[in-house]
Amino acid sequence: METWQRWPLLLLLAPLLLLPSSASASCVLDEEGDNCHCNFSAPKPEWDRIAMCISAVQVDLHGGGHSLDIFLQKEIADPSKIADILKALRLRRLTVKGAQVPAPLLHQLLRALTYTRIEELSLIDLVISRPPLLPPAISGSDLRLRALHLHGVWWTGEGSLLAAVGPWLKPGLKALSLTGLNLSYVPCPELGAFEELNSLDLSDNPEITENSLTSALCLLKLQALKDLALRNTGLQSLGKVCQALEATRTNVQRLDISYNELGKTPWTQCTWPAALLSLNLSHANLKCVPEPLPMKLQQLDLSYNLLRKHPRLPQVTDLNLEGNPFAFASASARLQGEQLTEDCTVPSRGSKFAGTTLAFLVSAAALALLRGTGEFALWGAN
Repeated sequence: METWQRWPLLLLLAPLLLLPSSASASCVLDEEGDNCHCNFSAPKPEWDRIAMCISAVQVDLHGGGHSLDIFLQKEIADPSKIADILKALRLRRLTVKGAQVPAPLLHQLLRALTYTRIEELSLIDLVISRPPLLPPAISGSDLRLRALHLHGVWWTGEGSLLAAVGPWLKPGLKALSLTGLNLSYVPCPELGAFEELNSLDLSDNPEITENSLTSALCLLKLQALKDLALRNTGLQSLGKVCQALEATRTNVQRLDISYNELGKTPWTQCTWPAALLSLNLSHANLKCVPEPLPMKLQQLDLSYNLLRKHPRLPQVTDLNLEGNPFAFASASARLQGEQLTEDCTVPSRGSKFAGTTLAFLVSAAALALLRGTGEFALWGAN
């Protein structure tokens, strides 16, 4: 039996530390001993390298898509028997990425973490198989997390991953990131740790649309929310986003709804949250600046849209307009006799008709000039 298999502590932490490793450079610990990074991707991992991370504050483990079923055959010690040792660990932040994890192994991971002082857990690009995920063995055994990040986690069994993880969470969660999970809503009853939540990221969920946004924001449960991210979702109406915030009484300060097709639907009147200070509308296919803007807005990102004229927004102290076609639009307008406006709904003075008229006049003038030149030549010849 290998040394790492005989060490009870490492056996206990196997669910969170044992991922496929590289035979060349599996784990690297910084000089301060605070950050440990492991890249486990080779077919034959060197499990003994895991000992390097045992004293780190932040541990990042990157797998290669391997299945961890083999670890279900190992005898893992009861974490309650070495609770004092687990509490002495410096581990505060853990990231596990890229592996196929059986649900019983995930259960062992969560159970072990309840005895540590971990504050932030990130599960990224994992396939959770063989559900269901068992609930905590003891009602008081929960994760005292301040931040939970789930991205690209695929749940292959019945039920919901969020519903399974919810019972492990202790009220007091500050930041929740649920990205790339194909969500259309957040199961609010299962995730009841929202009273102190001040940051929510629901990006990369194309099923979240205007119709499901109100339920996704957990009606009247996110009163402490300050930061909301809805990047790259199914949103197409900026006005309805505003209405959803109004309906849920979510008084956010920073809102990111970039990478959505927001220029397709006409703006509808709505009152933005009074505390909204920062708004990210980049890569949103906008042809004009939506009005009205939040009254106290200080930071506005309109980069990489379709704005044709440089907007005048003196109340915004931090304005990003990079990537808009100002120069091209101005030159085109001058050639066609148009006057650019900031309001998408107001037709410009130069329309297609005006452009056609201008082209007709130019052509007529040119024809008259040519005719005159030809007549002059004939008259000279005579």
